[in-house]
Amino acid sequence: MTASTTASPPRALSVAAAQALCLRNHVPFYTYRLPGAGEVVFGAQLPGEPRLFQGFERHARERGFLVTPFNPSSWSFPYFIKGDISFTGELTDAGAIAALQEPRPRPPAAASEAREMTRREYVEEARSLIARLDREGMKKVVFARALTVAGAAIELAPSLFERAKRYDHAFLFLFSLPGKGTWMGASPELFLKHDRDGFRATALAATRPVEGTPFPVAWPAKEREEQRIVDEYVAGTLAPFFTRHLEREGPVTTRAGNLYHLCTRFYSDEQLPADEIDRLVAQLHPTPAVCGVPKKRAMQLIAATEWLERGYYGGLVGPVQPGGAFDLFVNIRSMELFADAFRLRVGGGITPLSDPGEEWEETCRKADTLLNLLEETR
Repeated sequence: MTASTTASPPRALSVAAAQALCLRNHVPFYTYRLPGAGEVVFGAQLPGEPRLFQGFERHARERGFLVTPFNPSSWSFPYFIKGDISFTGELTDAGAIAALQEPRPRPPAAASEAREMTRREYVEEARSLIARLDREGMKKVVFARALTVAGAAIELAPSLFERAKRYDHAFLFLFSLPGKGTWMGASPELFLKHDRDGFRATALAATRPVEGTPFPVAWPAKEREEQRIVDEYVAGTLAPFFTRHLEREGPVTTRAGNLYHLCTRFYSDEQLPADEIDRLVAQLHPTPAVCGVPKKRAMQLIAATEWLERGYYGGLVGPVQPGGAFDLFVNIRSMELFADAFRLRVGGGITPLSDPGEEWEETCRKADTLLNLLEETR
């Protein structure tokens, strides 16, 4: 007769092992790596569910991760995942490991099926938008579509995140709000950063493929105009908040994966009280880089034209530190993960100068960053 044995709990967990454990046990968690940094940060909330984000003043003394939707008025709500457990490298705290191993109730499964636009359908919608912009005197609207790729996305998420580390100049993230969504991305777009040195923001727009494009890039008029729209909006929103000092650099050509973009960077060494930061974020988000101008009308057109509600695509994601420092990025170059599928979102800026066929090709190039990762992982 052989005595039964029980497997001993691990003495240490890597980031990938902690991700897999949280996904299996429905534990709210986040993982991120800041652009240019080698360090990956993992955090998980124990116990309870993620709370609605109620402003930087309310969460100023907490460590965690902010997730907000594209449209603040939608049925997707802003959440704060509290970093009750937080580590880099390996987790060696036996109590924390045991807490992650405790299964939580399984939330309702989200549907992964969504009808996709064909090239012809996208081009027709884009052509209609261009005519509407011209007719209404609008400057820009961002038009996005979804692609669904079959695969065990939740199971493959940790290995996919590991492979995505090669995009070292992007904000790499993987987070899960059980019952509300699991997302992964490599965003090139800083929205707003705050620390003891002040604030930083960017205006990012215009897209050219790296392959076949000579450097320095000779940006076409449509791309320069698209960047100017975002640039002016960000500058005009920041100016009333930073009355003593606001520095502007650019636009300059920057590279993100297989694409070039135009980017203007803004800096200020001023500090703002928490309630002013909340007001600034509310006024700045969403920028014309993911929405349009004028904002209210652009959001109406997006809701009426896109086939799938954006949810957290085009929203804000990023870590919040005790003391009020934060790094917020725009949730683009990203995908939502399901048990049986990956859903990618890609969009492009439509202006009166746009060519519908070229806009479709731009969305294809933007999708390639993540599609290439999926091909390697499957």
